[in-house]
Amino acid sequence: MHRYLLAIMIAAVLAAVATQPLMAESDEVVPSQGRLYVTSWFGGVISVVDVASGAVTASIPVGVQDHNVVLNPDQTRAWVTNNNDNTVSVIDTATDRVIATVPVGEGPRHSYFAPDGSEVYVTNEFDDTVSVIDPVGLRAIATVNVGMMPHFALAVGDKLFVTNFGGRSVSVVDRGTRQIAATIPVGTGPLGASATRNGAFVYIACHAANEVAVIDTASLAVVARISTEPGPVQVTVTPDQAFAWVAGDGRGTVQKIDLATNTIVKTIRIAPDAGSHGISYGEGGQLLFVTNTGNSTVTVIDTTRDEIINTVPVARAPEGIAFIKP
Repeated sequence: MHRYLLAIMIAAVLAAVATQPLMAESDEVVPSQGRLYVTSWFGGVISVVDVASGAVTASIPVGVQDHNVVLNPDQTRAWVTNNNDNTVSVIDTATDRVIATVPVGEGPRHSYFAPDGSEVYVTNEFDDTVSVIDPVGLRAIATVNVGMMPHFALAVGDKLFVTNFGGRSVSVVDRGTRQIAATIPVGTGPLGASATRNGAFVYIACHAANEVAVIDTASLAVVARISTEPGPVQVTVTPDQAFAWVAGDGRGTVQKIDLATNTIVKTIRIAPDAGSHGISYGEGGQLLFVTNTGNSTVTVIDTTRDEIINTVPVARAPEGIAFIKP
């Protein structure tokens, strides 16, 4: 009888633990507020996801084959590149409505804001240019010729680093003169990019080379190459600047890079056909969101334990993703 009562007590404790909120290793609840904006290459919409519930709460119509979404510095506007419309849709994040459509070059892929929000840089893969946009006047104020099939533009200090997918290089543009200051060979198929907050290093996901190239921004030279799973698409430095995560579409994985050693320290396998693509962080970096183009989902990862905690179905073929703070 005594053993029977003890068994009941243990079962009750285990049941209580199982119903508690997800906890980090530090016993703090992983933050789960905010919204996600997720593109849909074949849907022409932005899926709005409530992070707390994991539910799609709205669908915002945009242009044809929307590839990426980026927020302005104060998160009041979201800029969505529409690859086959040659436009960028501008969304008011307070109302979840498109308030402007901005013409750009041919085949826009990514938009990126200057740190002070004064300019927006849009890569145009079909005419090998970057459109410089005035975010107040909502019009192009300059066009910069770069390498073949530009994909991602990254503003670091007074320079703009532009990955050229077809050119196996990165164009370094002087933001003041809008002239190319250098061209850096990086590897086959450079796509996404990220930089440390101090601007010392830029990381380039080289899709066909299966590696991340590390650029020293002082010498404008590649100083390291980090081997990855097949098909790295996007690499993004964590908010604490200690790591970067790289999404790979070859095997549906996301990998964690230790920036102190430039080595992979963790590989999370999502699904072989996931087509893992875009990356965004929740507030504080304790949540990592990964778009999966192949199976039309967003994977949610708790970065305090490096474990998948949720999978959210979204509109077809998601690629870009942005987190909006509560």
